[in-house]
Amino acid sequence: MTKKGRKSIADERRAQILDAFHICAVRRGLERASLREVAEEAGLPVSNLHHFFKNREEMVSELVKRIMAGIIDDLRAELQDESDSHRRFRESIDFLFSPNAQKLEDGSLYYDFWSLAHRSETVRRTFRGQIGNVRGAIVETLRETPNFSGLSKTDMSEIANVMIALVEGAFYILDMDGENVHPARMARLIRRFLELYAEEKMRKRNKKGIAA
Repeated sequence: MTKKGRKSIADERRAQILDAFHICAVRRGLERASLREVAEEAGLPVSNLHHFFKNREEMVSELVKRIMAGIIDDLRAELQDESDSHRRFRESIDFLFSPNAQKLEDGSLYYDFWSLAHRSETVRRTFRGQIGNVRGAIVETLRETPNFSGLSKTDMSEIANVMIALVEGAFYILDMDGENVHPARMARLIRRFLELYAEEKMRKRNKKGIAA
């Protein structure tokens, strides 16, 4: 068998194990999802888990990457057929506040990841890197939107940080108090806040330019 073939099988096995780990972590909680249970879910011997992953921390890190990278991939797929920059911006906000971006069944996992990140530098480093990737995807959308393209890199990064915090918070209260939370309405309100913020920033910048 060629090296490429062996790699393909290894990738398939890793994906199979991660699928099982994801199911068990959602069902039982991250800490309670034992390797034996994961192996049974995957239909593999426990020894295979150790063959394809160095340890549990690596499995958790890969699951963090998979879930958060999936959000970015889905966002880009959502926008790929939209050429109008203004609509791309609106649709990106709508998507981030939709069930397609963050599934409620994964909600508790984020808090498990967060908790574990305080005890594992490996998981913390992975989580931080994935947050950076989400921030970068949001900034990329802002750069392509005329209303925001004149903002500084720092302004855009701060907007992205606020967006991430708002999205996480929205799904937290949606999970806890869903009857009183309307993500689509929140998305529209946040779009307007961001547009007003950008207008104010550009107005102040133009005034400074005239004064100079």
